Amino acid sequence: MTSRVRNASSSSSLEIPNSINYADNSIKFQLKTHGVITFTQLMLSTLCLFHFPQHKLFENSVESLKTTNISLFFIQFTIEIIRWFVYLDSDANNVGYETKKKFKNLFNDFIKKKGKNFFVALYLTAFAAFVLHLVSVLFGIFPPAVAFNTHGPYWSRVFSDFNPETIPEKMVYYSTVGTIIGAWAGAIVIPLDWDRPWQVWPISCVLSSYIGHVVGSILSLIVCYFNPESSALQKKRE
Repeated sequence: MTSRVRNASSSSSLEIPNSINYADNSIKFQLKTHGVITFTQLMLSTLCLFHFPQHKLFENSVESLKTTNISLFFIQFTIEIIRWFVYLDSDANNVGYETKKKFKNLFNDFIKKKGKNFFVALYLTAFAAFVLHLVSVLFGIFPPAVAFNTHGPYWSRVFSDFNPETIPEKMVYYSTVGTIIGAWAGAIVIPLDWDRPWQVWPISCVLSSYIGHVVGSILSLIVCYFNPESSALQKKRE
């Protein structure tokens, strides 16, 4: 019985990334850099939702969201590329990692380490859903799909245990959770007899998903600023 417990504990510990596995998933938090990226993403997302479509969201939501999804896809894709270049650059300049990267090698490192993640994210986004669901996918699922790829322990720790430890994990966790909670909360007002134009399906869920994404993104900056890495990860580094 004791040996079984030991074997179970040892096997479970193998599923949890140790400090070495964190090498490409842990960086130093830079408030200015991360803040500029986050608020640029939020500003462009707002334009995708309210300005770019020829059809107004409150007048023709389906046609409006078609344009929104296309433009939002390219913006999210571009922002995630920029974000990971920043992560790679930070990884190259941080003290304590095994290797030093030069700026001219960042693109090659990006292709080798994160390039395949984008193909996985593209696949998930293309076949996940349409219109409202695609908005939720772009706001919520696309960033962690790029960040974590198919690495099970990261997904499990962040979205099953609700315990993001590194800065990239926290940056995608709060925005994703905010998007999901927002989409769910938006459905509550649909059956109410307020007779407001934004109560029509799927407008309320789209707006609440967007609001949840904004709140989650800002919250991630605050959390990363005051608590960039968890105490458990700090102990692993020691």
